[in-house]
Amino acid sequence: MTTKQLLLVACLSASSLAMPRLALAQPSAVDKTQTAKEYVAAGLAAQKAGDYDTALTFYGKAYELVPHPVLLFNMAQANRLAGRTVKAIELYRKYLEADPNGPQSKVAKDFIAEYEAQLAAEEAKRKDEAAQREAAIKADHDRKVEEARQLDEARKAEAARKQDEMRKAEEARNADAARKQEAEGQQAEATPTKDDVVDPGRNLRITGIALGAGGVAAIGVGVLFGLHARTLSNALSQPGAVYDPQKVSDGQAANRNMIISTVIGGALIAGGAVTYVIGMKQQSADHVAVVPIVFDKGGGIALGGTLW
Repeated sequence: MTTKQLLLVACLSASSLAMPRLALAQPSAVDKTQTAKEYVAAGLAAQKAGDYDTALTFYGKAYELVPHPVLLFNMAQANRLAGRTVKAIELYRKYLEADPNGPQSKVAKDFIAEYEAQLAAEEAKRKDEAAQREAAIKADHDRKVEEARQLDEARKAEAARKQDEMRKAEEARNADAARKQEAEGQQAEATPTKDDVVDPGRNLRITGIALGAGGVAAIGVGVLFGLHARTLSNALSQPGAVYDPQKVSDGQAANRNMIISTVIGGALIAGGAVTYVIGMKQQSADHVAVVPIVFDKGGGIALGGTLW
């Protein structure tokens, strides 16, 4: 058997010896005190051996017989050594309440102060760990928010880049289409029309016909003036006719207008004929220019350019 087990057996034997005496007669105050001392001795022996539960049992029995404050201190010590700090502090405080200035009051106060400092340190550590966890959670949240913001900015930048590329591509297509359209327009302007290729003198012929028609109209006007002049001349040549200077002047004017109209008409007809002939022979209407000319005593046409 170990020393601890031998000590427990000895304590229990001493207890057993004392118990029959207590059972035989009503114990006196002296007997209670003696028995309590024996319990305390057994409890101290068990506590020294490390058997704190047995020690607490003996201390409890002694306290039932003699509720002395020092037994509260002993029970507090046994609980502290057993690792039951909360229970130990409770008993230390009961001891101080029962005997504030007792022989073990300073030890009890020191243990309570140490325990409270330990609790404060543990509470501070717990708060610090909680603050660290909260800071870590906040940092992780901020990191995720920043990553989301950067990702959103990257998506926006990519969308803007693609939109800019699409805009530039559209501008390039429009510019290419405009160049093609301009090139096609220039090619169309450079390509001769069907009328130019098939009948390049058409415009000259039309001009010649118009000039001839104008000449015929001018001759018709001249004929009218001539008829008017003849009518006035016949009226003045009648036997017994009265001399009228106004009629003479009107007849002369009519005769002069007849000559002018006839000359212009003849010139227009001649010019129209020449223009028509040129239009039949020329490859381009730009080679010849026809300009009618009218002056006081007659009229005519002027031709410019290369005839053949």
